[in-house]
Amino acid sequence: MAALAMVAALAMGAAGCGSSSEKGTDVTKVAFVAPYSDNEPDWTLQAQEVVDAWPRRLGVRVDTVDASQTDDIRGALEQVSHEGNQLVIAHDSRYADDAEAVAKQTRVPALVWGERSDPSDGLVGQITVQDKEGGYMAGLVAAKSAYSRRLGIIVIADGSAWDTATWNRMAGGYVAGARSIDPREQIDYVQVGQDGSATAKQVHDAAIRLQKRGAQMIFALGGAATVGALRAVREIEGENLYVGVIGDKATYNTDNHVLVSVMYDTRPVFEQALRDVRTGRFGEHPYALTLRNGGVWLFQTGRTPSDAYEAGIRAGREIDRGRIKVPVTPTSDAVEALIAGEQPEG
Repeated sequence: MAALAMVAALAMGAAGCGSSSEKGTDVTKVAFVAPYSDNEPDWTLQAQEVVDAWPRRLGVRVDTVDASQTDDIRGALEQVSHEGNQLVIAHDSRYADDAEAVAKQTRVPALVWGERSDPSDGLVGQITVQDKEGGYMAGLVAAKSAYSRRLGIIVIADGSAWDTATWNRMAGGYVAGARSIDPREQIDYVQVGQDGSATAKQVHDAAIRLQKRGAQMIFALGGAATVGALRAVREIEGENLYVGVIGDKATYNTDNHVLVSVMYDTRPVFEQALRDVRTGRFGEHPYALTLRNGGVWLFQTGRTPSDAYEAGIRAGREIDRGRIKVPVTPTSDAVEALIAGEQPEG
């Protein structure tokens, strides 16, 4: 990929470049750059389903790039930015720095995951997530569904720093949601991996240890290594269940061991970003996945008690109305302090 001749690419891209800050752009072609086999499969699959509908629904061609096939992410982003695309969707927070640099260089707008310290006007759009709020709802459902009074959380540090902060905020929300049901709920927390590396075996072993300590529900947050937690839940006899993020784990959940999952739907932010490029307003505001726009929602399975699920949905409405404040815990220390009884500001 990185070895493709840039002379031809530059010639093709001369007509396609341009910032949306100049009166807008008639978007006909978008690049979707995703990790595919280098992340949780559901992460790419959900977003892929959104952009796959664009040729028919919006009249926009989408070129997909499997960035897991190259070690040169910046080169891949430069290539698609010189191929007539009017927007590049960098579908992994690990790509954000390179995507921003390439957008500044080529003047082709890029949509990235995570907050940017100094985004370029009209060139970089930032996707944010109501992460802790989704975690609160899942924690409430888990505590209301469990017969034990012990839950387990595994945060998997195998992505970017933004990923890990997102998972820790969600973990803190999970703690708060569980303790809204029972303030005495015992919660065991562990962070697995460092420097962006974690394995499914490490996660599996951590989930086994948590279950042996009595945790009935295992909330696993991270990338591809989360499958290790689901495997561990399946191995332990009893009523232990898995609580997930992003996808329904249908590929691995053959015996239905998933209680509930906090889901992302990228449709609202992807399509708003596309509209903003067309109107020349791209990057003027963050692109937020929220409870209100359906960007964050709860997936129920056949193992989700209806009363627990409905209570979680009601809590989401109360959060949206500002009646429930969820604590902010972007670090492992903050999560552990919350578990110990300290209350950070919400």
